[in-house]
Amino acid sequence: MPFQRRKADPSLHVDPADWRPQGFGRKGPRTIADAVIEPKWGGVRVIVRIGPGPGESRTVSVTDEDGLDATEEFADLAREIAAAALSDHLVVDGYLTVEPTQKTIGADMTVVETPTQGQLITQLVVGRLGTPREAGRHIDSDRPIAFVAVDLLMIDGASLIELPLLERKRLLDAALEENYLVRITPYVRPPIGSLAITWHAQGFREIVFKSANGRYHPTGEPGDWAVAPIRSR
Repeated sequence: MPFQRRKADPSLHVDPADWRPQGFGRKGPRTIADAVIEPKWGGVRVIVRIGPGPGESRTVSVTDEDGLDATEEFADLAREIAAAALSDHLVVDGYLTVEPTQKTIGADMTVVETPTQGQLITQLVVGRLGTPREAGRHIDSDRPIAFVAVDLLMIDGASLIELPLLERKRLLDAALEENYLVRITPYVRPPIGSLAITWHAQGFREIVFKSANGRYHPTGEPGDWAVAPIRSR
């Protein structure tokens, strides 16, 4: 039997300092084996890195999908993330979004058309400037921006990207203590049932299917994830 060389996973050779949020693939939901389903958040995908600071404090850095540092713009939120961390060393994939702090559920609204100078960063989270993110769906851009964690990539210096998704989810639940501005995304196993109606009423219009045994690809390239519209009925 001829020797078969296994193709190396490029993710394993990427410096953790250069990790980017894994992209969404173009597969259909039915092609995702043993799926985990979670709502698709709007806003900006980021990688959050938490490390030890002076004394008992922690440092937090926030980088977007292009690797640009946004920590200074979200200094107050970074302090909330530091307070929520239950470990001195964490690397977390998530979203900067105003969705968790909205006052209303399922209301018909539209995005603010002309942002002030102080709303520019918020509008980057909400969506394109002056463009509604979605017809019939209002996002109040004056609400506080929150961080929603969706995946845990590293803890206490140990990389988790080769672990199955469900194991990373379990560790994420134990790595962050949720507060008003720091959340952990909910997820379910199929069938989604009436939860689709609940998520739709809360403003979500899409869900993400991820392989429960899938590994994480921190290169920014698409992995075994699929996006589908929520069918509320």
